[in-house]
Amino acid sequence: MSQRIHASMVTKRKYSFHYGIFKIPAWFYSFVPFKIATGGASILLPLYLLSLGGGASDVGVMNALASFASMTGTLFWGNLSDRTLKRRVFISLGFASTSVFLALFAIVDNPRELILVNMAYAFFLATTISVPVVLVLRSVRKTYWDYGLGKFNEISGWGWVFGLAIGLTLSKFISMSASFLLFAIISFPSILMGMKSIREIPIYINRDAIRTFRNTVIQKARYAPGFVLHMPTRDSFKKLSKFRSLYTSFFLLWIASGLYFSQVPVFLTYNGFTREEIYAISIANAALSAFMYTQVGIKLKSRENYGVLRSGLVMRLAAILAILGAVFLSKFALPLVLLSYLLAGYSWSFISISGTSIVGKLAGEKEKGTAMGTYNLVNSLGMIVGSLSSGFIVESFGFASEYSLAFIFVLLSILPLKSKAL
Repeated sequence: MSQRIHASMVTKRKYSFHYGIFKIPAWFYSFVPFKIATGGASILLPLYLLSLGGGASDVGVMNALASFASMTGTLFWGNLSDRTLKRRVFISLGFASTSVFLALFAIVDNPRELILVNMAYAFFLATTISVPVVLVLRSVRKTYWDYGLGKFNEISGWGWVFGLAIGLTLSKFISMSASFLLFAIISFPSILMGMKSIREIPIYINRDAIRTFRNTVIQKARYAPGFVLHMPTRDSFKKLSKFRSLYTSFFLLWIASGLYFSQVPVFLTYNGFTREEIYAISIANAALSAFMYTQVGIKLKSRENYGVLRSGLVMRLAAILAILGAVFLSKFALPLVLLSYLLAGYSWSFISISGTSIVGKLAGEKEKGTAMGTYNLVNSLGMIVGSLSSGFIVESFGFASEYSLAFIFVLLSILPLKSKAL
């Protein structure tokens, strides 16, 4: 037995059973300042781009490039951490880079620079997406993996909501540049907390063997698709024909999501909404979505999974109809947009949890990693297509065409699932 493997086994015996279902690993809380900062700053990015003279197309391009950078970064950092068997160093890099890039946003003075800096920000931010998942799996007993991932995402999710609340509170008193600097400072304690509490556990995890978990879904930057654990191979695609309907549905759905979410801040800004109102709407959306994760997980135990997914898609249709109403009824824009965002947050919990659950149930034991990787890759590509095209559609045809097209794509996403049951 090699010295490295022996050391890994000793570490595993020492730490893998230290945490049970009643004790939350202390390092989970190192993500709280980081999530507060990223949550609060998420609303600022499109608004700041518009304030620098950018338009709807610039916002779409920024979101598309950020999604692409996040997808590739997740693969890069996850694979690099697997090869080096290091976790803490990459998470600490993500925490440190967040403070650096948030500070850089404050001194950017034109749209092109902001788009490029945001792309680099998303790439380094990806270290905090895939790497912590592996660390969670090594910090709790295997029988509690689902619980551990759920608690980690719950703590992170409410940190995100708290960050939005801070942004709302301060939006009346400080500029967006000052807000970026403040969030850069808020994120800094995560570096120190992570270095102190994260224990390096040099155990290899086979990402192809990682099963899907219902609780791994949580709101990230503007409903980014779930992380890609690894890039599926050409041969692996051939073995996933039974997922074709599901993948087709979600690709169409994420195109619609890119069309919808990318341009909501633009629509609100063009219609005179204040930064405080945009923050308030986002808080309602995020809080409702976070609250509903557990409720939907309970529903899945007694309801047919595809039925839950179809319910979520119908609610997403209603969300888009509400914002279409806001386009034509400007006097009622605020309540209609709020209703739209509440329905979008409510539907997200149904869609995300049922989607990962269906993948887990359809996949064989040896297919789960590949199936989930393909699922998230399809979602990411759909988001990129939708975000990239959204701004050009708004500038050429207007918001009514934008949201009508999003409605059509969600409607089309329901068709492949109409006769499915699981």
